[in-house]
Amino acid sequence: MGGGPPPKPEPRMEDVPLIQCAACKATVRRAFHVAKTLRAGGKGASEMSLLTAIAPLCDTSAEAGEWLHDYDMQEQTDGTVALKRMSSHGECGVECATAGAACQRVLDDVDSELAEKLFGDAYSSHDTLVAEVCGSQTAGAGLAKLSGNCGQPQPVAPPNRPVGEEFLRRAKEAPPPPPEKKKKAKK
Repeated sequence: MGGGPPPKPEPRMEDVPLIQCAACKATVRRAFHVAKTLRAGGKGASEMSLLTAIAPLCDTSAEAGEWLHDYDMQEQTDGTVALKRMSSHGECGVECATAGAACQRVLDDVDSELAEKLFGDAYSSHDTLVAEVCGSQTAGAGLAKLSGNCGQPQPVAPPNRPVGEEFLRRAKEAPPPPPEKKKKAKK
């Protein structure tokens, strides 16, 4: 009975550091893809157009943030939480919103530097860019000096952390109805 769309799920902010490294890697890979697509479109990507294109990447309710619907947070036997890409789009619940919040932390920290690096087009693959931005166990923190960055050991979830929700595949949308056949006028 009336009403609008259901409320946007709230992220579980205490879980963000648990997936920060994985979210950083996924965000940089997505930004790399967006930059590559922008260049392939022949529009001549400027640093500002790249910054504008990557700005909405973490908004799970925007088209640019749809990619986050493919991810699920999964508890591991060692107490860590993995961010796994699933084989299909899912419904965006708390875990998707949490991945979006972790993604936004990355962009808040490095969006200008990332756009500059993407504009420079010095990276033939995203792997080097990911290591430079997100860090690694061997190279250190990288540009994103966030709690849970890839230059630190992956944090372990507290023992009292509730288990996350099950990944729910998005229901396939019904195909549009066939067009109505026009009746031929009699002569």
